Amino acid sequence: MRLVYTYLLVILASTSFSQTARDLTRSGNENYNIDSLSTAISQYEDALTLNPKLDEAKFNLGDAYYQQGKFADASSTFDELAKTTSSTEIKSNAFYNQGNSLMEMQKFDEAMNAYKNAMKANPQNNDARYNYAYARKKLAEQQKQEQENKDDKDQDDQDDQDKKDDKKDDKKDQDKDGDKDKDKKDQDKKDQDKDGDQDKDKKDQDKKDDNKNQEDKDKDKQDQNKEDEKKGDDKGENKGDKDQEKPQNQQPQPSQMSKADAERLLKAMEENEKKTREKVALQKARTKSKKKSEKDW
Repeated sequence: MRLVYTYLLVILASTSFSQTARDLTRSGNENYNIDSLSTAISQYEDALTLNPKLDEAKFNLGDAYYQQGKFADASSTFDELAKTTSSTEIKSNAFYNQGNSLMEMQKFDEAMNAYKNAMKANPQNNDARYNYAYARKKLAEQQKQEQENKDDKDQDDQDDQDKKDDKKDDKKDQDKDGDKDKDKKDQDKKDQDKDGDQDKDKKDQDKKDDNKNQEDKDKDKQDQNKEDEKKGDDKGENKGDKDQEKPQNQQPQPSQMSKADAERLLKAMEENEKKTREKVALQKARTKSKKKSEKDW
């Protein structure tokens, strides 16, 4: 990129008013040459306060801003000069320096417009033509970089969105799994409750069956007792008979029973045995008669 044009003009005094503005401009040029830029800027501004149309003071003020790194101030100063000067050469050089200031701020599109204006004012300004091509190249690089940055940002945003979506899907899956687990737990609980009810019903039924079995056993026992009592009656075995049979199993004590008592006991036993044989014979006769009757029928 070409350097800025610098105008340090030799100013001739014509009137007392212009002499003062030009004197300030001359002093500013001296300080500019020794890099005392702040002092030079102050003197150029004072000169323009006295004579706002003094092109030399305004042009050199723009140069001083540029050298100090105040590119925005330099750009606006050169733009103002280019629009107010009547000199085509100063106009072209002012637009050129404005373009250079904009290049420093990486405003390549605006710099290209400034270089175009410089070439319009002076088609022979080859430095402006060269810097225009350079600005166009830098603009293309900038746009490419911005597009890459945008693509990267879009990709990052997409990645972030994908991560968020994945988290949402994971949460949905977890919620779904949680619902399944809950449903399974509820079903297991229902099954357990159902099994518990079935166990309870089974226990209740078993208890009922046990009670019924016990009742049946008690009834069978009662029936058996009744049948035994009935058989005992048929055989003539009453309590008194049983009591009388007991002495048969006992050994008589000689010192407690006399001979007469023994004879009476023996006779009673024979009588009892005789009665028993008669009852047994009678029972057999009844049974035989009953079977015959059933067969005849």
